[in-house]
Amino acid sequence: MKKYLFLLLAVVLTATSFAQSLDAQYDFKATTPDGRELYLHELMGKTDYVLVDFWASWCGPCRRAIQELKQLYASLPAGRLEILSCSVDQDETKWRKALAEDNMPWPQVFEGDNYCSGKYNVQYIPHLVLFDKNGNLLGARLSLDEVKAKVSKSQKKFTFPDQP
Repeated sequence: MKKYLFLLLAVVLTATSFAQSLDAQYDFKATTPDGRELYLHELMGKTDYVLVDFWASWCGPCRRAIQELKQLYASLPAGRLEILSCSVDQDETKWRKALAEDNMPWPQVFEGDNYCSGKYNVQYIPHLVLFDKNGNLLGARLSLDEVKAKVSKSQKKFTFPDQP
């Protein structure tokens, strides 16, 4: 019994450490399409990088960037990148229509009254913010090319050469 309690405690502490690894100044909550509240910290620690994409349904450059993000996302191995698209739309109906059109395979949230974009001083969109797996901010207001360069770096591990 003690063994199971210890194991449970270890799992809870590990999950809590991921949740706490994101600095509170960067964390936010927003509403998913199914009405659930999602916190940014929930995504930390599951992949090498977490990219937050601030966008809107009416923003042409945002919609084009989403297509490029879909290509990048599909080209990377599982566990490399998670994207959270945070809509700054004022009209939830237009947001939902854009979701159906763009069919993004990553989590989506609607800013609504949470003003998550305010945490990042979003003054224009698209606005890309990149974190590492530990919740460290790697950059804000990044270009798509900067994001691609950071997350596409080789993850080759050292191996010993074959012995003769």
